[in-house]
Amino acid sequence: MEAFLQEPVVTLCLRTFLALLFATAAWSKLTRLEEFYGVVRNFRLLPDGASRAVAWLLPVLELLVAIGLVLRPLAVPAAQLAAVLLLVFAVAIAVNVVRGRTAIDCGCFRQGLKQRISWWLVGRNAGLAILALVVAAVLPAVQPASIVDIVTGLLAGATAMVIYLGASLLGGLVAAQSPVPSTKDR
Repeated sequence: MEAFLQEPVVTLCLRTFLALLFATAAWSKLTRLEEFYGVVRNFRLLPDGASRAVAWLLPVLELLVAIGLVLRPLAVPAAQLAAVLLLVFAVAIAVNVVRGRTAIDCGCFRQGLKQRISWWLVGRNAGLAILALVVAAVLPAVQPASIVDIVTGLLAGATAMVIYLGASLLGGLVAAQSPVPSTKDR
């Protein structure tokens, strides 16, 4: 398995997917900072002033992660930061799921559909964090990529992102059709 993960086309695919994931998340937050501030505040984990700072800082960090994943010399620390951010997101979501506040929006993507938090999102973020850690671990041993590897890896990563976004949109549509749990969640 390790040999497979050390293939340049595989690591390029994973880096491209993660870079697009973080770039999309950053862009959606940066274009709606005030709305995202409301999402961060609604998690009720930070004081109001800190929530505003996090709402501004988080998309900037996500954008830096996306850029770092694209640039080979920065890819390992960018993947490590991606894993840290994803684990922080997982913990924030888990705390609110335990509190029973599952009707709040995760703030993952602002595509016009709210995505309620759940154990599924905790698991998804943990899985993505593991993926980022795998990239960070294997990348130093990966040989330079050929032009075919680069094109194939970029296209595969972009395709994975399109599938991921499609699944996210479908999940948002299903959630939009579900009844709202209770007033304590709002």
